[in-house]
Amino acid sequence: MKIGPVRIAHPIGLAPMEEHTNYPLRRLMKQFGASLVCSERVDSIDVARRDRRALRLLHTMADEAPRAGQISGADPATMAEAARVVEELGFDLVDLNFECPIRRLVQRGEGGALLADPSAIERIVRAVVRAASIPVTLKIRTGPSREAETASDVARAAEAAGARAIGLHARSVEQAYVGGADWESIGRVKEATSLPIFASGGVRSADDALRLLKESGAEGVSIGRGALGNPWIFAEARALHAGGARPAVPSAAERGRVLLRLATDEFHLYGPTVAVRRLPRVACYFAKAIPGFAEFRAEIQRVRTLAELRSLIREHFTERASV
Repeated sequence: MKIGPVRIAHPIGLAPMEEHTNYPLRRLMKQFGASLVCSERVDSIDVARRDRRALRLLHTMADEAPRAGQISGADPATMAEAARVVEELGFDLVDLNFECPIRRLVQRGEGGALLADPSAIERIVRAVVRAASIPVTLKIRTGPSREAETASDVARAAEAAGARAIGLHARSVEQAYVGGADWESIGRVKEATSLPIFASGGVRSADDALRLLKESGAEGVSIGRGALGNPWIFAEARALHAGGARPAVPSAAERGRVLLRLATDEFHLYGPTVAVRRLPRVACYFAKAIPGFAEFRAEIQRVRTLAELRSLIREHFTERASV
């Protein structure tokens, strides 16, 4: 599969997630078999002015290619300038967020709010396509609400403006992440556009990913929350998609080793202060499957160094897990 000149090796990719899909996590998921990976959403106004925090959120290296950098905003000129920065940073694609349901973003008329105005999305996409030489993709939902499904109109407008692919989360903005995903909506969008569709929503297992691909007819599937603490989902989905055997379930010790690898990369990228603040959430996704999770969750709050983390992981993921 290709998005413009960018080759995507297989259809199982990583969905962008707010405060999650940073460079260390994307690289980890890539190592476990994800095809296309995408950064978390970054405000275009901050990217356009090259704000230090925004650039750190968009940190990338060649070892995670192919990868997309995602930006959000409502002003075509600002989005165009931000797209130039994304390209300069080395991303292979620039992804435009028209799906985020976060209230503060919607109240600004950005993210998911723009699904109510396909013509506005078309203007933004057209401006970005003119500004960037890398392919432009967009992430959308079914529409503002279940009753107002605009995804097909948006897809047609985006294709006319020069977009190369669409990521479709099969829920409305109003739903956010509550309730079941409407996988049938993906087929309706496919009928409206010739662009490749990367479907997401409600994928918590490798079996879910393959079922979504089969039932929707989408070209790809993007796994979001189902991958948090579970990078093995990509290796499993790829094996099953290729007709191979289901890989063995990772041991507790293996979960601990991968958690330590991810945390170490975050310490190196962010420095101890920020990494320690992020650590409880990052670690608990990996620890949910081990005995004594409640105790681990309390103890991780007190960890301040990588040495302390190694000790805690050894205790909970190796020593206790082997009893």
